[in-house]
Amino acid sequence: MILMRKQGFTLIEMLVVVAIIGVLSSVILTALGPSRDKAKDARIIQEINQIRALLESMNDGDYDAVPEIPASAIDNADLRVLVDDISRVGGAVTVHKYPSSRASRYIVYSSLNLKLGTTESPIVNYFCVDSTGRAGYTTNDLSSAQQCPI
Repeated sequence: MILMRKQGFTLIEMLVVVAIIGVLSSVILTALGPSRDKAKDARIIQEINQIRALLESMNDGDYDAVPEIPASAIDNADLRVLVDDISRVGGAVTVHKYPSSRASRYIVYSSLNLKLGTTESPIVNYFCVDSTGRAGYTTNDLSSAQQCPI
């Protein structure tokens, strides 16, 4: 008498397939991490440029209407949306006006997600724009800068 086996997978075969899929997906997701950071940084850069365009529209001979950021209250709704979105994707917007009375210049910058250097000692990378038309990347501390160091 010949016994007929039912067609199908055994429990062990299914567990092996699930384990292989799990390992492959974890490798792929790990490899996609830097790509996600690059996409977030591209969004931050695009929105920093939009902030510059918005601040230029506030210019009426000086930049007194430009708010200092970080600030708890930003009156301009369009500016609030851009700042909030940059924060949501991992950046931190800063706006400084110079001089403080009758401001004739401003600088806007944000930290980016991709860090330079090693994982043990990462270096923060910033994207910067200013009222002179300069724009670019820097690793310098911009807290006292009056224009982008390009």
